[in-house]
Amino acid sequence: MDWAFCNLYWQDQEAQKQMHSFFKKGLTSFRSSILLQLFLLIIFIVPSFSSLLRAGYFSMQDDQQAFRLHQMVKCLEDRQLPCRWIPDGGYGYGYPMFNYYPPSLYYLGAVLKISGFQIIDTVKLLFILGFIASGVTMFFLLRDFFGLLPAYTGSLLYVYAPFRAVEVYVRGALSESWALALFPLLFLYSFRAVKNGQRSNYLFLAIVISLLLLTHIPMSVIFLPVLAVWIFALAIFFREFKRLPKFVASFILAVGMAAFFIIPAIVEKGYVHTETLIGGYFDYRQHFVSLGGLFFSNRWGYGSSNLGQTDNLSLSVGIVHWIAALGALVLALFSIKRNVFIAKLAILLVGLALGILFMVHQKSSFIWETINFLAYLQFPWRFLGPAIFLLSFLAAVGIFLCPRGKFTLFATLFLLLAAWSLYGNFFKPKDWLRITDKEKLSGVIWEKQLTSSIFDYLPIYAQFPPTTKAPDYPEVLSGEAVIESYNKGSDFQEGVILVKSAVKLRVPLYDFPGMSVYVDDSFVQHLNNDCSGLPFCLGLINFSIPNEGRHTIKIKLENTPLRTFANIFTLLSFSSVIPILAVLMASEVKSSRGYAKSV
Repeated sequence: MDWAFCNLYWQDQEAQKQMHSFFKKGLTSFRSSILLQLFLLIIFIVPSFSSLLRAGYFSMQDDQQAFRLHQMVKCLEDRQLPCRWIPDGGYGYGYPMFNYYPPSLYYLGAVLKISGFQIIDTVKLLFILGFIASGVTMFFLLRDFFGLLPAYTGSLLYVYAPFRAVEVYVRGALSESWALALFPLLFLYSFRAVKNGQRSNYLFLAIVISLLLLTHIPMSVIFLPVLAVWIFALAIFFREFKRLPKFVASFILAVGMAAFFIIPAIVEKGYVHTETLIGGYFDYRQHFVSLGGLFFSNRWGYGSSNLGQTDNLSLSVGIVHWIAALGALVLALFSIKRNVFIAKLAILLVGLALGILFMVHQKSSFIWETINFLAYLQFPWRFLGPAIFLLSFLAAVGIFLCPRGKFTLFATLFLLLAAWSLYGNFFKPKDWLRITDKEKLSGVIWEKQLTSSIFDYLPIYAQFPPTTKAPDYPEVLSGEAVIESYNKGSDFQEGVILVKSAVKLRVPLYDFPGMSVYVDDSFVQHLNNDCSGLPFCLGLINFSIPNEGRHTIKIKLENTPLRTFANIFTLLSFSSVIPILAVLMASEVKSSRGYAKSV
């Protein structure tokens, strides 16, 4: 280095002024450009998913993501909208997966696949977009409240919480990881709605709630009560109780937009086996987390959770996260006279976080036992998702309340570097598989996906899951016939059969409400109780054709009156939102204001 040049520079005041002016203009430009801010944020997020940016696929516990996406693509190719029945599930007999499993991400993935991506690459891309989306939505929320530096701090802590690595690289919980990207938007639009009453914010809130319902039901059950407390507390802070009925209307609209899925999933639950969702490994009593594991452990592993200290899975909220939240509370209490709203906000968030974390510990067993449907949440540590959201929010509060100047920057760097040093090594898969779609969707790997979690959502008419793969053609139980052609679609099976004497057929398809049988385009009655030749009853569709000759047959899943009502409810809800939102956005865009100043 030319030290003489450096000395000359520091002695040249004019050069210093020019350099200072240059950096000042650059900083001003950065503060005014949301694109530059987001670009920098995404650069910081890249290490969380960089290990996925290569050919191949990674191992995960819920290794059904590629299979579900593959089935959704078949639905769209057959124009089965909304997709309810998948043809290859249940060992090839088909079952109503997306009548009960939230479908939103798989619709998005199917569009990406049809656009030209491999299925396994699409799954990786969805995980990557989940990391980016959660960071970006958290950034927008915190930027509205506190400005840039706190927003960067909170959003990056949200991305790099250890539980986020568990969700993606251990469990492979695609929908659950994406649900976390919606939490910040729910807080953001509800805050804006309470603060200024713009009607567009109520609509945006309804849209995001519907997306959450269509993305992950357990996370919806956990977070929507948190959202309700948040809204009610804001109404108290700003004395805007008159706006509470509008939030009820937003929720009703959200349910309407998600009705095509929510209503059948709830009302038709009795038509499928759900006992496996809450029994055995999925019994919530096995998955409480100790205080040590929750607050002080930094252990990492790719195993499963068990009650006590024997599990090999990181179920910590993050040491950095709770320390930052505690620091924020202390700063808020010391500055309560100068920042009354922020202090109240910090106390509210701490109270919510403690309440949520209590549900993760075994001491909350009495609540789980009292509220029976909580058993369907399966894992108490699912509450860690909302917990890390609240703790990351609190970390941003702490940075906002730090003394201005170099100390704020130092606190930010310290928190982020500490988080990266403790958790950065978690963000990588255990094993990497050098495979393509061809290997993933064929052979032994494909067979495993056909039978994985086979009892979940199996139609109730089947006593047990099948032990062998479904045949390609219907079985002739009595009489004589020749099957000339047969085709299996996503939610239908059809063919041509030459009947030589009156026959009884059993098709390789589970019966389920809405299944209809047509012979020569005429509706015929069917049964599901002829289990002759089978080790146990599978509840397969069987019907008779009494007349000789060549006949066309078609078995198709049709809408029940309930599903028809739910579909119409969704269409009406969407058709009302789009024009109203367009009008409101046009009328309110000029009156929009920044919210950071109002805070």
